[in-house]
Amino acid sequence: MTDGSWLGLFAAALGGGATVKIIDIVYDQYRRWRDRREVDAKVVDRSLEPLLRATDELVGKLRSLGEQDFVPLRDLPQDGLDNEGFASVVYLFVQFWSEVEIVRQRGLSVDVARSKRGRQTQAFFRCLESRKLRLIDRISQRAIGESALVDGRTMNFVEYVRHFDSDHYARRWVAPLIAILSKTWDTDARQLILQYLVVLHAMIDTLDPKHFVTRVRPGIPNKLSTKSWKDLNYRVFKLYLPELRDRQKYIGPPKRRP
Repeated sequence: MTDGSWLGLFAAALGGGATVKIIDIVYDQYRRWRDRREVDAKVVDRSLEPLLRATDELVGKLRSLGEQDFVPLRDLPQDGLDNEGFASVVYLFVQFWSEVEIVRQRGLSVDVARSKRGRQTQAFFRCLESRKLRLIDRISQRAIGESALVDGRTMNFVEYVRHFDSDHYARRWVAPLIAILSKTWDTDARQLILQYLVVLHAMIDTLDPKHFVTRVRPGIPNKLSTKSWKDLNYRVFKLYLPELRDRQKYIGPPKRRP
């Protein structure tokens, strides 16, 4: 066999070995990436479950009130949390905002950046805190959520009412929420709460599409005004949730002025 033949065989063997090595490296990197994605998804899932449960409770209550134009809420004493019915509505908002703060404080920034559900969660948080949609200012919302935390968890209903009665700061921070819930006789206040409800509803459908944690509920688009429909369709969804599908489930077909 000539020297040229030996050199050819040596080069072919060397090339084959290098190719196998490259394939091994690429596969190893892919496996690590896949395992990291699975771990990230599990971390996000565990973190979001309490948030989804709290959101589901709030959506259920607001939807029931919205169907009745908030009349049951208007008929309750609204000067504090002495009335159990009014206090329960306030608490559902407090519980939701508290779970939002827990998600934030767990430092999911890296996981969120790598997880589709995490990125979706961030988008909904930004939407709910946007100037056009939020019920109260951001610092009050966050203060309400933080004030309801104890030992890294959200206070239950009895704990929070007791905390409200005994702590001046708890009453101070929740005052803006009580104020907006005390104005449901006003059309603008009702429509703002309904818009907030629509985004919460879309949030649980998006983050829990198979409804393992939440319940399947129809929307109540018939309760939205023409202005609310336009605000949600052209501002809220278009700017903050452009990837949201089936918008008509939540806001219905375009509304026309009579």
